[in-house]
Amino acid sequence: MVVDLHIEKIARGYKAFTPKDTIDYQKDHFIAILNRYKTQKGLKIDFVHGVGKGVLREELISILKSRFTSYIFEDAPFAVYGFQGALRVTIK
Repeated sequence: MVVDLHIEKIARGYKAFTPKDTIDYQKDHFIAILNRYKTQKGLKIDFVHGVGKGVLREELISILKSRFTSYIFEDAPFAVYGFQGALRVTIK
């Protein structure tokens, strides 16, 4: 399963967002997806966040470490998403 977290893919009216609004929306969407599939043990979800400066990536990792501690995460395949362009989360 692939979830693209680029703001233009997940939000309407995103052009009016501040940078904080954007990252908050992306984090909320990430959490909602993880909660939606929490009963599907073994499911792998690739969250595409893009390369950029790594701000969103670090926020996602922080959320995983603090709220979804049993889930496993790693870089998604380089050949598909580029170097650190996506996180693969396995629901446990």
